[in-house]
Amino acid sequence: MEVKIKPVELIELFYDLIFVYAISKLTALISEPVGGIVPLYSFFAYLITSFVILQAWLYFTNYVNRYGQWKWHEYVLAAVNMIAVIYMANTISPDWSSMAFVFDLTMLILLLTVVILYSVHAKREHSMVGAAGNSITILLVVCTIYIIAIISSLVGFTDYVIWINVVAVLTGAFLPFFIRGKFDKSIISFPHLVERFELLTIITFGEAVVGLTHFFDTTQFNFVPILVFLIVLTMFGSYVVQIHNLMEHHRVERSLRLMFSHYFVVISINLVTVALELIHSGEVNHLFASALMIASLIIFYLSIMANKAYYKENIKLTKKDIIEMLIVTVIGIAIILIFISNLYAFLIGSLIMTFGNFAILLMKQKGV
Repeated sequence: MEVKIKPVELIELFYDLIFVYAISKLTALISEPVGGIVPLYSFFAYLITSFVILQAWLYFTNYVNRYGQWKWHEYVLAAVNMIAVIYMANTISPDWSSMAFVFDLTMLILLLTVVILYSVHAKREHSMVGAAGNSITILLVVCTIYIIAIISSLVGFTDYVIWINVVAVLTGAFLPFFIRGKFDKSIISFPHLVERFELLTIITFGEAVVGLTHFFDTTQFNFVPILVFLIVLTMFGSYVVQIHNLMEHHRVERSLRLMFSHYFVVISINLVTVALELIHSGEVNHLFASALMIASLIIFYLSIMANKAYYKENIKLTKKDIIEMLIVTVIGIAIILIFISNLYAFLIGSLIMTFGNFAILLMKQKGV
């Protein structure tokens, strides 16, 4: 089967920048610890909001990947989509009740723009049987759930809205497994989709660096900002080697693994940033910050390694590689936990985890 090649247009990069702005605003939900820790509800709200925003990005990206030709109506609806995202981002607040109505309303607008795009294509094909028809059905179900959430906000059932959002996220994620229809995977451009995820992730890394620039205090020099930067840099290096260099992009693939894993890649990068900011503030429980950092790094590496199924034919992750990755991870965790209140131990332990895994992946790339 011939691989579909599709270039990434500049408007798509602009679109990604808007969404990364929204994602960066999410740290406001978990950046204010209470009693040294982030409350469980705030963490839950952060995760659900993250999934909602990333799912909105994926809905539009999937349409562009499958059918986008960037005709005038696609530009118009992309603009409407981006305006809604900015409004959505500016609603984000630790007080869910104050953001729920506008947040869900903008999400509904985002989804409807994609429904219109798929409908135009289905009309052009004179068919609702294929992937376009499937997507319209799924999106209309999800739209209905968000309408219920909006009505619940209006009538005062705000406490239930976040759970309705959970249902919407789960429905959008799992309904495609039940509504399959005549899906032709040849309409998917795997190389284009990989490039879009790479762009989104790279911009997220950029936002992480911007968020950590306050470590670089020009009035006094120490090694803290250097270690912080090296942690982010080696995470980025690990991502590039694993996703860009070791994977075979020239393939025909449904790419569900790639999609779902990148939800967690983006979220874990944000959580690493939050953990570094919390530990630097000195107003956080050290055990909590350490656990957050460890969990975030583990999720990050498990998420990128989930894509080993897409490796090039001559590359294989061996048992020896896995053992080595486990060893450097355990050593890093041990240093963080043994010297639980020491900032340098926190940073050095984290760097051992990121640099160690990066080095192993880099050797895999070089065939060592």
